Amino acid sequence: MRRLALLIAVFAALVLLPAGPASAHTVGGVGATNFHTTLSALSPAAPGVRLAVIENGSRLELRNTGSAEVTVRGYADEPYLRVGPDGVYENRQSPAAYLNQSRYAQVAVPPGVSPKNAPDWRKVSDEPVYRWHDHRIHWMLNTLPPAVADAPTKAHRVTAWSITLDQDGRPLTATGTLEWRPGPQPWGWFWAVGLGILAVGALGLLRRPYLVLTVATVAMIVADVVHAAGIALVTPGSALDRIGAFIGGDLLQITCWFVLVLALLALRKGYVVGAWLAAGGAAMIALTSGMSDAPVFWRSSAPFAWSAGLNRGTLAVTVALGFGLLVALPFVVRSQKAAAAAVSGGASGGAGADGEPGGAVDGVGPGVGGAPAPATPGDPAEQITPADPAPQSAPDDRAPADPDPDAQAPDEVGPGDAAVPRRRLVELAGAAGLGGVAGAALGYASAPDKPTEPRSLPTRTGEEKVAFHGPHQAGILSPARRQAQGWIGAFDLVDGAGTPAARDLLRRWTDAARALTAGRRATVDNLISAGLGPAGLTVTVGFGPSFFDKLGLTRPEALAPLPAFPGERLDPARGDGDLGVVIAAEDPLVVQEAVRALTRLAAGVARPRWGMSGFGAVKGSAADDGATQRNLMGFLDGTGNPKPAEQVFVTDGPAWLKGGSYLVFRRIRMLLDDWDHLSADRQSQVIGRRKDSGAPTSGGTEGTPADFGAQEPGGGLVIRPDAHMRLATPAFNNGAAMVRRGFSYADGPDDSGLLFLAWQADPRRGFIPVQRRLADADALNAFIRHETSALFAMPAGVDATGYLGQGLLDA
Repeated sequence: MRRLALLIAVFAALVLLPAGPASAHTVGGVGATNFHTTLSALSPAAPGVRLAVIENGSRLELRNTGSAEVTVRGYADEPYLRVGPDGVYENRQSPAAYLNQSRYAQVAVPPGVSPKNAPDWRKVSDEPVYRWHDHRIHWMLNTLPPAVADAPTKAHRVTAWSITLDQDGRPLTATGTLEWRPGPQPWGWFWAVGLGILAVGALGLLRRPYLVLTVATVAMIVADVVHAAGIALVTPGSALDRIGAFIGGDLLQITCWFVLVLALLALRKGYVVGAWLAAGGAAMIALTSGMSDAPVFWRSSAPFAWSAGLNRGTLAVTVALGFGLLVALPFVVRSQKAAAAAVSGGASGGAGADGEPGGAVDGVGPGVGGAPAPATPGDPAEQITPADPAPQSAPDDRAPADPDPDAQAPDEVGPGDAAVPRRRLVELAGAAGLGGVAGAALGYASAPDKPTEPRSLPTRTGEEKVAFHGPHQAGILSPARRQAQGWIGAFDLVDGAGTPAARDLLRRWTDAARALTAGRRATVDNLISAGLGPAGLTVTVGFGPSFFDKLGLTRPEALAPLPAFPGERLDPARGDGDLGVVIAAEDPLVVQEAVRALTRLAAGVARPRWGMSGFGAVKGSAADDGATQRNLMGFLDGTGNPKPAEQVFVTDGPAWLKGGSYLVFRRIRMLLDDWDHLSADRQSQVIGRRKDSGAPTSGGTEGTPADFGAQEPGGGLVIRPDAHMRLATPAFNNGAAMVRRGFSYADGPDDSGLLFLAWQADPRRGFIPVQRRLADADALNAFIRHETSALFAMPAGVDATGYLGQGLLDA
């Protein structure tokens, strides 16, 4: 009973302890992968300095046993680490000190940390060795590089990386490559595992399965121990680190091994509960540790001390035996129930299965619960059947002729009354063991998945976020107030880029836009706007007419190239394009980080065609409350935008475009020297609005409807026939509706003007008829010149799982 109490206490502790997620056999959070990080050289060579790629490309290890200290440079070329005889020091003003703590940069950079600040050195280790996740050496995104996505079965060089170190003022350069190496075909291993499961499961059909089940359980333990040891031996750090890797990082692995050892003890004595324990423990190992490592079958690299073949082989054996023992379990139970029924029949006067007398049983002994199974001479069961089986004769034969209460020690159990204590011991042990495994499995199943992209960084300014998901793309109507900084550009597909490549590019752009607009990094090594937050960032993407022509897609009728207009002087190299992008935010650095991220992600699929930056009133200005902003001519720009503005969204046409809009972009140079020579009154006559208030020259305020019939005292219209406002108003253009959200630009003393963006439901009923009227008679034409033109169809918005243009490209 003391042994029973101790066993129950041990298992209760295992059940009640919080079960963490069962760790996959990874090192540094990286398991099997087709990405290979290689260190080519550390030049020039430095005595005592050793740099190595460890943990399957997850981290770098710098060991410096020399007399001179070595400094590692961070992502902005700031001092990040000092490794030398006195140990390791970390600069707490380097963003790398925080970002490098996690494989996916899941650590927030505290406010005020800047690579421009004076270093704040803090000692982190007494040993002259340090390991860190350097995000320059591995792939950070959850999408494949474009070239790899186009041809995943071919080898690719993804990047060539370099890291700068200093030793006594002498620069050291570490160079290497990140490559994609396709893995093998896994089907042979899958067939082997499947056949192994069937073969092991068939063992349950044997009349005496306990010996072979014992062998299978031993093989299961050996295979899993070898597999875990191969992971532990490549884990850097102390012996405790390797032990932690060996047991899987939590109690599940070692609990399962303990359950399998109990299973061996029970199987050795022929107890049915041994089959239950073996099936439960082995299946849990196969389900967690084994199945989480399944990618080693089809990926080219995995953290393992020995050959890839041994890695895959031990895993295959683990999975086959684990699930095979589970398959065998119902056959074992069924056969033992049948034997129990036969023995029960013998107790009623019949004969057992082997012609031996039957007897009543409790269902816990060897073969059939606690009663011994009949055995023929030479039967292997004789080797595992307990001696002195309980007699199955009449009641008078059950007790000794001369009972002696002191004939056995208190802790011993005699054959006549052993069934209940022994049965309860095994039942409780089995139930508690399976409970411990189930509790650990519950913890594993409820654990959150490891994220694959960085979390947001804290911000001190620019905390405004514009929702990226929704029925419409952000940046058309939202945010309601124009952002202070903008960039408009176009990309062309490279030769040979087809629909699959374009689809993958749009997925990557969508993922990057999701991250950036939420304040997260799209690429960890791009810290252009670190600490600035999302700053109201919007990223809006669309397709030009040539995009459909190159990919052989059906082009919407409204997306026909814009016609030529009188007086324009267009530069073909700075107009049109296959893909159009509008990026806007409150901060120019936030805009530029998004520009760089999308440009890098387009590599190999699309190349930049042109790009232009513009600006507006900054945050905190008088126009910050949503008032109409002024352009470089000094007039309010956008007063006549339609209300409600939602009428600029497409309501008919292709399904992928419903909820989207058409964008007409024009770069309009303002001839400001000529303009500034006009008086304010004359300028107001050209526009049709007062320069100071934005009110129509017919009177009132900015929001007052214009009186186009009002006449001056001496005759003539107050709002002149050639006034820009009269010619552009929807009232004289069949209700043409456009939302104008332009940015000013200034590229030199003689090159300033407006980056004109007009959003509409159909350019054939919006921009084109209005521009024809303006080109023919607008008084403003003498002071402006259209130099760039582009038209894009901007698809509808997306939800949290889709990507921009999915309806078009998936179809």
